[in-house]
Amino acid sequence: MNQIYLLPGFMGFQAFGEIAYFRRVPKMLVEFLGELGHDRVEVHECPTIPTGSIARRAQQALEFIATHGGEQAESVHIVGHSTGGLDARLLATPGARLVPGQLEERIGRRINSIVTMSTPHYGSPIAYLLRSLPFRRTFEMLGLLGRPDGRKGFRALARVIELVARADDWTGRTDTFLDTIVNKMLKRVSKDSDDLMFKFLSELSNDQGASIQLTMEAMHLFNAAVADRPGTQYSSIICVAPPPSSFPFRPADFFSPVRAVSIFAFWALYRITSAVPRQYPCTALDIETLNLNEHSAPLEITRTSNDGVVPCQSQAYGKVLDIVLGDHLDVVGHFPGSGGDRHADWLPCGAGFDEERFRRVWSLVAREIAGNMPVKRRAAPTIVAARASRPPSSKNGKSNGKSRSKLISTAS
Repeated sequence: MNQIYLLPGFMGFQAFGEIAYFRRVPKMLVEFLGELGHDRVEVHECPTIPTGSIARRAQQALEFIATHGGEQAESVHIVGHSTGGLDARLLATPGARLVPGQLEERIGRRINSIVTMSTPHYGSPIAYLLRSLPFRRTFEMLGLLGRPDGRKGFRALARVIELVARADDWTGRTDTFLDTIVNKMLKRVSKDSDDLMFKFLSELSNDQGASIQLTMEAMHLFNAAVADRPGTQYSSIICVAPPPSSFPFRPADFFSPVRAVSIFAFWALYRITSAVPRQYPCTALDIETLNLNEHSAPLEITRTSNDGVVPCQSQAYGKVLDIVLGDHLDVVGHFPGSGGDRHADWLPCGAGFDEERFRRVWSLVAREIAGNMPVKRRAAPTIVAARASRPPSSKNGKSNGKSRSKLISTAS
């Protein structure tokens, strides 16, 4: 069986109620790989530590892979979004010591490919914002809501949000962003201390190591210490969003406070991410290298180009598969109208990312994975969806040198 593991990024999760991090991605990968003749495939969504250090995140991913078929797999393939791409690189590094024993090497020998998407290989200016006192205090306060004495407060807050969401129902607005959050996430939070929401919140105050490690200075040290594994293909997807105007609002935007806040958030994030310090360049590649004709770059890539979170140059690692017009979250399925959900977009950037572009991105990823699988052709796949059990607790180009998971498998 060929195993594919999806690693979420900073502030990542598997699923809260009906809201998944990798939205519709597992079934889509199975579909595309089946069309390419690969039916012996399992796709897993890995848990993570939302703001934890890269080493702790990589350790958890390694243990998850080991307990979900990685050691017996014909081949292992990892797709990491954002910080998840760094987790993948670290756990695959020859000689890495994340857990006692030789688990890293046993898993590493089976890793055929690593695909990174919107990953800050050379850091992001956003990390400096996350290290500021207001953001650290915010994470700590949110973390209190996940602790035993704070869970009642969280449920009370969820109730208040539900009442606010219902307040405009009398005007006929019954399908707003807040309605979606309440119905698909908050109503599904249980009183169980093991609820994933409470675990997520408590981790925000327990470990904020990633915000330090994602700075430009720290990532230069990371790249000096983390090596590519011989025989593993490294590739990347670069996302670029159009620069927002100095005043990005339309009059209609102010009729939805949530949308107005989202637009302002993207505007602010883009501006901050554009401020790349000259003493720490974002890539080993020249800008001209990223504008290869084969990629048909949708926008001119400059030193300030970014996806709202990560500079474009920082996203380039190994073989660049494509340069995609979209924001940081579009490629994992959070774009306008995704799956028929009109409130699926979290970072309105005006890139026009749609279903066709979404499918194209993941078909490219599937082809890259298929090209690094053992050659075996079998019958068309049958899709089986199941819940997996809870687990315990640069070079460019091809190198020479307790939570639940969703399991999407094709059985023969």
